[in-house]
Amino acid sequence: MVLEVLWQRVTVDAQTCERCGDTGGSVRRAVERLRQVLAPRGMAVALTEKTLPPFAVAESNRVFLGGVALEQLLGAEVLLNHCASCCELLGAQTDCRALRLEGRVYEALPEELIVRAGLLAAQALAANTAAARRL
Repeated sequence: MVLEVLWQRVTVDAQTCERCGDTGGSVRRAVERLRQVLAPRGMAVALTEKTLPPFAVAESNRVFLGGVALEQLLGAEVLLNHCASCCELLGAQTDCRALRLEGRVYEALPEELIVRAGLLAAQALAANTAAARRL
């Protein structure tokens, strides 16, 4: 079994905004933690990083785990708020994605949330695989 992790962000000339860059570091650390936790259970973790064009800001700074968006796994609310780094990168006033969860707003996604969502996605993947085997 493989838990697929997808991180996507807007890039311009191979650069991304600060909050997406911070999320990227968190994603990489979270994937390593998930690998350590899930390997003994027979599950691998694969990371794909996807670059988006400048007009796709609404889809930027997103993480999918097992094909499901992190915000859906955790029940977070998607927000758009001003991102000075995106404004500089894109040369225009820009609102970037953020999440509200448990009363807190996250502009960059922290490692802990990604790991939490990853464990939920891994649990669902294992359950679906077990159910398919019974068929």
